[in-house]
Amino acid sequence: MRPDLIDLCLPLLIHPDESVQRQATLILMATFGTHTFTLLRRRLSHVDPRIRHEAEEALRTLERHSGHPVDYRPFRGIHIECLGAFRVYIGNQELLPHHWTQSNGSRAGSRKMQAVLAYLVHRGRHGATPDEILDAVWQRVRNAGALSRTLTALRRMIEQFGGAELAKRALAYAGGRYILQPSAYTSDVQAFEQAIRVAEQTESEYNLAMAAPIYRNACALYNGNYMANVEIAADDLDERRAELLNAFLNAIERQAEQAHLDGNDDRCVAVCRQGLRFDPSDEQITLWLLRSLARQQRISEMERAYRRYVRALGAPPDADDAVVRWMDAHHAR
Repeated sequence: MRPDLIDLCLPLLIHPDESVQRQATLILMATFGTHTFTLLRRRLSHVDPRIRHEAEEALRTLERHSGHPVDYRPFRGIHIECLGAFRVYIGNQELLPHHWTQSNGSRAGSRKMQAVLAYLVHRGRHGATPDEILDAVWQRVRNAGALSRTLTALRRMIEQFGGAELAKRALAYAGGRYILQPSAYTSDVQAFEQAIRVAEQTESEYNLAMAAPIYRNACALYNGNYMANVEIAADDLDERRAELLNAFLNAIERQAEQAHLDGNDDRCVAVCRQGLRFDPSDEQITLWLLRSLARQQRISEMERAYRRYVRALGAPPDADDAVVRWMDAHHAR
C-alpha cells in the first residue's frame, strides 16, 4: 500500500481550486478505491485537531467529486493486506505478532488464526464449511476442537480492537458456513483490482497516455504475490495468485510501452525491472527493457538482461520467441 499518497494528495483535496480537487480525487479513487475513505477516516480519531479537521474537509471533497456517500465517524472496520506480507488492521491498529500470540496463547496457534482469517478472505462472500476450513488450514491433522478455539480467539481479537458490534457483524455463521462479511472489511486486493479496472477503462475510452499514471498507482499496491506467506491449502489459490500477478504484469507492460513512446528510457527500464522481479521470464516486459537499453546504448546491460531472460525460461527458447527474434535482429544490424 501507499498511505504516503494520502499525505501527498491531502493538500490537493482541500485546495480551493475545484479542478485540483477533482484530479486528486481521481488519483486516490483509482489507487485505493473506496479504501480512500477508510484511510482518511482513521485520521478522524487523531489527537491533533488540525489533522482531524483536514481529514473531514478532505472527506467532504471526496464525497462531492466521487459521488460516494461518506461516513464521517472514525473508522472502526477491518483492513486486510494480502499482496505480499499478510497484514491486518482493525480500526487504527495494525495487528502485530504479539497481538496474535496473546489472543491464541502460542505462536503455532497465532499462525492458525491468521491462516483461518486469510482463508475466509480468499473465499469471500461464499464462505467455507468447517470441513473446508479444516482441510485448508489443518490439512491432514483435522481437529474440530482447535478450529472452534481458533474462531473464538479470532472473534475475541476483533472485539478487543474493533468492538463487540464489529466482531458480531464481521464473522458470521449461516447455512453451515463461516463467512467474513465483505461489508465488514476492505483489502488491498479490492483496491488493486479497482485501480486496474479504472486504468483499463481509461485506456479503452481515451488513450494509454492518460491511463499510464493509473496503471502506475495500481502497481504501487502490488507488494508481493497473493497470500504468499500464509499456510493454507486451497485448490484455487494458485489460480487466483496467477490471475493477480498477470494483472500486475500487464499493468507494468502498459506503463513500459508508454514510457518508451515518450522517450523516457530511464523510466521504462525502472518499470520493467519492477515487473521482472516477479516474473523474469515475461516476454513483453523483457522486450521493452531491451529496446530502452539498446536505445541508450547500454549494450552490456542489454546482454545481461537477455541472458537472465533465457535462464529464467528454464529451457532453450523456441525459435519463434519474440525476445530471441529481437536479439537476433539487433545483432544482425
